[in-house]
Amino acid sequence: MSVTLNRDMFLETEPEIDVSQFRKVKLDLQYAQESPNQILDIWYPDEGEGPYPVVILFHGGGFGTGHKRSFYISSMAQPVTQGYAVATVEYRLYNEAIWPAQLIDSKAAVRYLRAHAEELNLNPEKFAVWGNSAGGCATQLLALTADNPEMDDLSVGEQASSKVQAAIAWYSVNEFISCEQFTADTAEARESSGAFKGMVPKDARGSESALVKVLGFNPLIYPEKAVKASPLSYVDKNCPPMLLQHGKNDLIVDSKQSVYMYEKVTQICGEGRAQLDLFEGEPHGSQKIKAFDNVNRCLDFLDEIFWNGNNPYRKPLEPLKIVGQD
Repeated sequence: MSVTLNRDMFLETEPEIDVSQFRKVKLDLQYAQESPNQILDIWYPDEGEGPYPVVILFHGGGFGTGHKRSFYISSMAQPVTQGYAVATVEYRLYNEAIWPAQLIDSKAAVRYLRAHAEELNLNPEKFAVWGNSAGGCATQLLALTADNPEMDDLSVGEQASSKVQAAIAWYSVNEFISCEQFTADTAEARESSGAFKGMVPKDARGSESALVKVLGFNPLIYPEKAVKASPLSYVDKNCPPMLLQHGKNDLIVDSKQSVYMYEKVTQICGEGRAQLDLFEGEPHGSQKIKAFDNVNRCLDFLDEIFWNGNNPYRKPLEPLKIVGQD
């Protein structure tokens, strides 16, 4: 079967970050062999000699759109200007393979980076994951199911640990049943606002929901299967530090999704393991969440874990260059 590259499908609607602005890059590294979309980039910081802590990025798009250099992840890629390496991951979308292919690809990418950490000049003990929307769902599952063979396919890609030491999730799903109910309940408001163009383009009607398309089943009809796929089901005491951020006027993914995760991690792991920031009046894909003030808050979270709060490479943020934009 001929497979179209995600970048080729979505580059016109999602211009790409200009990789020529980085001192050193490794592009389109193949982390598994099932698809040409199982590739990742590594962008290195200008400062330091390494081995570098690495922030692994997973783009959003409802598991149906997007690519690994999309301008939509510019804010999440800012760690590359602050002493971190950034690895940005392409994964199979649901037009190519349904769930759990997206989780398997995410884990295979982490395992590849750890297996090749020495040659890639990365610190294998300092891995963070950061995703928005659907990518945030992947980051939560990566944080919560590390080295769980029931939530992976070890025949795909390299043999190594998929553990991560920190996770950031922006406005993401973690419990599929209530998420699907929410998209049905808010259909009229979403369509009148234009939000129907987002992650769940046809709400929960029949087979048109993005969740139905990626999972291969309707979570409302098969709740047992939905529970097994949901990140919320896998919280245990091994959960790494997690930062959850969500707009309270999100008509694509209810902000209660992040509240549920925060409450469960706190219940099981105690205060402080998870942090939750809710943004009053902010929608899905909030520009306030992507703004530098909040990106600095996210960098503070990472610096506390990887630099004991004293990152020698922190400096004022500047916009990343986008191809074709001044």
